[in-house]
Amino acid sequence: MTITYLDIDLTLPLKLKDKQAIITGIDFSSNSLQLFPVIAYKNLYLARIKAGINISHSEFWSGTYILLPKISSDFINLSMEDFYLGGVAVLKYKKRNNLSYKFGLYASNESFGLFITPLIGLYYLSPNSLFEMNLYLPSNTDLNYSLTNTTKLGTDFVARGRSFKLTTDNVRSSYVENTSLEFSTYIQNNSLVKNVLMRLKVGFSTNRFDVYPIDQKIDFATSLVKFGDNRTQLNSNLSSSPFIKIEAIYRFYLTSN
Repeated sequence: MTITYLDIDLTLPLKLKDKQAIITGIDFSSNSLQLFPVIAYKNLYLARIKAGINISHSEFWSGTYILLPKISSDFINLSMEDFYLGGVAVLKYKKRNNLSYKFGLYASNESFGLFITPLIGLYYLSPNSLFEMNLYLPSNTDLNYSLTNTTKLGTDFVARGRSFKLTTDNVRSSYVENTSLEFSTYIQNNSLVKNVLMRLKVGFSTNRFDVYPIDQKIDFATSLVKFGDNRTQLNSNLSSSPFIKIEAIYRFYLTSN
């Protein structure tokens, strides 16, 4: 089975004062896949708004606090049943210019219930600026090394958890819980356009799209454990597979003004 997907992630900070900035942005994802062997391909969508603030609390500590409302479903007969509210709060400790730590919490209401997970991060840049490490556990990690001024070789890990309401005969009868784990190596280049990072990635993905009856939920979940999970899965598990991916990352260069 082939899964076709598109992910768009836009984050734009707007500076207010020396110690404050508004965080704005949008996320959009589209997944097209066959949830059941004898049923046509289904389209699953997620649209999310980022609205928050970044505050410098002191010389070493800063905080980012963002609300994340979203609509997540097959976008058929949209209603408030497809609306969910989430948010993230992260404190950053800047030990040195090339070393910082992050501590936070992410929470979101999902089709299956409440999802809460702690966040721990580490950023490090070597003194010669060739090796870079960016850890944001448990959701992603990135290690890379600069081969030239425009080319980097790296490895990364990305974990995602999402849910989508499903419509059958114009009735919300079930939902999809999507859990994906991607391990990859990549080569990155920005020699064509300075602001655009092009990445060619090769890796291995575990991508699950489990379907459950809409009235079956759990008590709450973290990134590692689900509590009160007595649900009945309606479809079969998808097989893990290798993948090839092309990514384009556009960076905004903001002036001090």
